[in-house]
Amino acid sequence: MKNILFVIFILFIFSCENTVKEEVKDYSKITLTMDTVMVDSGDEIINLKYKLYTSTMSEDNKFLYLWNNGETTLDKINLEELRLEKKIQFESEGPNGVGRYVGWLSFLNENEILLSGFPSLMLFDMEGNKTREYPIIEKTDFKEVNYFERNPILLENGEVIYGYLGNRFNNTMTFVKSDFKEKKLTKIELPGISELPDYRILLETENMGSLAIPEKFVKKVGDRLIISSTAYSTFYVLDLKNDSVFQVSYTPKLTPKEKKGGYPEKVESLERFRELMAEIDTEINFQSPVWDEQNRKFYRFSFEALPSEINEGPVFLSADQRPISKVYLSVFNESFNLLGETLLDGLKNVPNTVFVRDGQIWSYVNVDDELGFVRMTINYE
Repeated sequence: MKNILFVIFILFIFSCENTVKEEVKDYSKITLTMDTVMVDSGDEIINLKYKLYTSTMSEDNKFLYLWNNGETTLDKINLEELRLEKKIQFESEGPNGVGRYVGWLSFLNENEILLSGFPSLMLFDMEGNKTREYPIIEKTDFKEVNYFERNPILLENGEVIYGYLGNRFNNTMTFVKSDFKEKKLTKIELPGISELPDYRILLETENMGSLAIPEKFVKKVGDRLIISSTAYSTFYVLDLKNDSVFQVSYTPKLTPKEKKGGYPEKVESLERFRELMAEIDTEINFQSPVWDEQNRKFYRFSFEALPSEINEGPVFLSADQRPISKVYLSVFNESFNLLGETLLDGLKNVPNTVFVRDGQIWSYVNVDDELGFVRMTINYE
């Protein structure tokens, strides 16, 4: 009996000690320990011309799938073993053709993946065989329904897609649930979204037309979707069990909570368009929250770019392609309560294609045209 009581007492001490440690963590003085790992591509080449822009992850973060438009191939990369496991050849034309260009892809399961042509959606197996082509739903309440924004979420054996659907130029992008089995399209209201500083800047000249909008993210974490934007800290959580949505609003102490807004909706000069985009990028930019299963926390990076010269380079530069001024990290518990935030003094590059494995934050990096990842371990004082 004495031994039993002693064991219980020891367990109680350890339980209290762990609780105290959690409470005294100083989230304002986080530091990162980093190392870089490389993917072994064997005798093959992993094309990083467009970074990991056209890629997707398996839900368990064990595999990265990277599409190569030039070769019409899908690279399956094993992140546990850090090697290119398979290069899957697809066809451009014919019954199994993907078309001339794939804009994005979305993982369904280990045997199927969704590819987006323009505007068609196609489901393929992992041998490059087309198993399904999705029809365009014509009867809707929307003015025009043309395409899904990149990387929507595919569920229920491919019968349901959640994501932004519409037309950027006609300003009809709306978050929806598209049920192909029931042939039903449901608009999902995001409470208070109209009050947030979204922007849409149309460049219209005699020779060209371009449109700039904030990047929007949709991430699946368990039975929830997290919907966020680069333009503001507020994000939304959708419960997939009942399609209910709630807003997560918090006020960062280190940065503004959103971009200032009030930008013109239309410009007629390429130079003015470049000026506006450079100005917008110097304001705060938010990435999507990412989930750490091991530590039961969400991490979210945000950053500010330095003012940069207006040059004759690409019309569109993402904010992280500009010189970076400051990078911040915010930490949330699993109920989306903000635990703290910190300025990462030693980090001058914005983490790219961020995910978490085994309690470490991973970020894509190009090392002499080879695929690598920086792994970051969080240290608390």
